Amino acid sequence: MGKCGKKGERDWREVDERLVKRGEFYLSFEFLEKWEGELEKMNQGKRGRPFRFPGAFIEWAALIHVLFFMPYRQMEGFLKALSGFVEIEAAHYTTLYKRIQLLDLDLLSSIGEVGDDLVICP
Repeated sequence: MGKCGKKGERDWREVDERLVKRGEFYLSFEFLEKWEGELEKMNQGKRGRPFRFPGAFIEWAALIHVLFFMPYRQMEGFLKALSGFVEIEAAHYTTLYKRIQLLDLDLLSSIGEVGDDLVICP
């Protein structure tokens, strides 16, 4: 029996909503709240050129790179476009490449399931 009580009947509104929800993707911008504080800690006592991008931002960019198979130059363009909506400075592709290569990021361990939603945390 279907959810509506009669065999073969479906609640198409519910089915449609579930299909739409599959396409939802949430980008968390929590790293923006700690941007300045993290940079201050990273640059404290540092010799040479200071960091301009906090580690949390680089991890976030790495997830975008991996999840969307986005090349580094394309990611620079993505960040430039995003900077029109969110107060963020677009990192140059070489900065992204060099910093992401230094990460020990295991994407599989950063994915956790919460109910029906898939949550990805850097």
